Amino acid sequence: MGGEFDYWRLLAGLSLFLFAMSQMEAGLSGLGGRSLAKFLQEQTGHRYKSVAGGILGTLFLQSSSVVGLMVLAFVGAGLLSLTNALGIIFGSNLGTTLTGWIVTSLGFKLDIEALALPLVAVGGGLLLFAKGRWSEFGRVLIGLGLLLLGLQFMKQGVAEFAEAAGAADLGGYSIIEYLLMGAVFAAIVQSSSATMMINLSALYAGVISLPEAAGIAIGADLGTTTTMMIGALKGAPAKKRVAAAHVLFNLVSAVLAYVFLDQLLDLIRLMGITDPLYSLVAFHSIFNLFTLLLFYPFIPQLAAKLETWFVTDDDRQSIYIRDVDANISAAALPAIAKETGALIARVLEQNRYVFMNPLRVPQGIAPVSAPAPEVDGSFDHRYELTKQHEGEIVAFALQAQAQPLEEAESQHLDQLLLAVRQAMVSAKQLKDVHHNIEDLTEAYSDSLHSYLGGFRDMLAGFYTDIYHLRSADDRAVSVEALLDAWRSLLAANEKVHLKIYDDIRGQRVSESSIASLFNVNREVFSSCHALLMALANYQLNAEEAQMLLRLPEPVLT
Repeated sequence: MGGEFDYWRLLAGLSLFLFAMSQMEAGLSGLGGRSLAKFLQEQTGHRYKSVAGGILGTLFLQSSSVVGLMVLAFVGAGLLSLTNALGIIFGSNLGTTLTGWIVTSLGFKLDIEALALPLVAVGGGLLLFAKGRWSEFGRVLIGLGLLLLGLQFMKQGVAEFAEAAGAADLGGYSIIEYLLMGAVFAAIVQSSSATMMINLSALYAGVISLPEAAGIAIGADLGTTTTMMIGALKGAPAKKRVAAAHVLFNLVSAVLAYVFLDQLLDLIRLMGITDPLYSLVAFHSIFNLFTLLLFYPFIPQLAAKLETWFVTDDDRQSIYIRDVDANISAAALPAIAKETGALIARVLEQNRYVFMNPLRVPQGIAPVSAPAPEVDGSFDHRYELTKQHEGEIVAFALQAQAQPLEEAESQHLDQLLLAVRQAMVSAKQLKDVHHNIEDLTEAYSDSLHSYLGGFRDMLAGFYTDIYHLRSADDRAVSVEALLDAWRSLLAANEKVHLKIYDDIRGQRVSESSIASLFNVNREVFSSCHALLMALANYQLNAEEAQMLLRLPEPVLT
């Protein structure tokens, strides 16, 4: 019998584990650019690719828990869709069974510290001394290294338990008791692979039979779901949905494997596998494979269903309309006005992040008084939340419009909805050229890279102008101030436009880049113009706003 539990090591491992998760998420959010997002999309663009990625990733890392935690981080950072995340998670369940084959064949054992320590060392160096994306990459490496060390500490903290659950005490129980034993032990040590190693040792020693060892293997998969549940405990709803899917998959797998245990063992014998150790690892792989094949066709439907789980008021993006009755126009219309301001503030904040190094907030006063909701994550993740915010406003406004409204109220509501739509157009136009801007960021050509500064200057100049639309003494926005901002925007756009033509004549840009440069110039300008119109409809009366809407736009190639 081993000694007592090392509670401090166990608790330290748990704390380190949770801290590492937050660091990985922060690093992924900082990276969040096209390179990482494109890599994920290429690897998990289809269900079979995501499943294969889960299998291969788990085989490489020798830990489905680490793969699962990385998926939680990607989902939390908005870099991975729920459908693709489920494919990876389900594939990792099958991938983790391959560890048993390696252990049985070669006696392989993962040295966590040998992998974790270099990750922490290299990551720390990058975080301290590198800049930009390399610094954020260092944060991801540190997070992954600390995560592995956290798991190692948790395993070491219950080493005495592993000794107490050795061969001498494992005989003479029912299959369901072995299943529960495997589940509890895997939950404690946070590793189905470690549980399987003890299981194989007991089977090899002849203390338990093959059916009893199969029961432990079933429970081990179920118990290891606690790793992802802990990782999603304080996370976003999307992370909780991934963890719930992991539990559901393993619960169904455990039930089916338990019910058809005898038939599966008969199938293994028919396959000509007679060695008990190989029979056990084959059983582990086969019941996971069958469950994967069962779930695979329904992954999109399951993802859609999970989107309705863990939805609370806290998940809503709206601030002012959530507790207001849309049927009471006296309360609903002021709430919609405030919510429109909050959406415009969100778009103002989001658009700064279209560049890898976000634009600074200029000196002055924000053109809307409503604060922007606090949002983390990639540019694309921010855009998705902005779309959700828009949908909540429109749905609430439609309810309000169903009530009898005075003509002035109806006109004001239409104007606010137009401001919401224009703000979303502004966000969408920058989203459409986000990948082009990232291409310019990574361009080797000095000529192409210089355009990044031009587009950045255009957007920065626009922000400077709109942050001077209001003064501390005057909260209103005048038509003249908006017109001045419009003229400055036209001049900045024309400057970039002429530079493109000049570089074409001087053959300083390739033919393949010309269309992209014109496109980015047009969309950055149009985004700013749409946001200016949103501000006009939000701040001005209908007649003044219409005057600005009638301004001619430049002809943009």
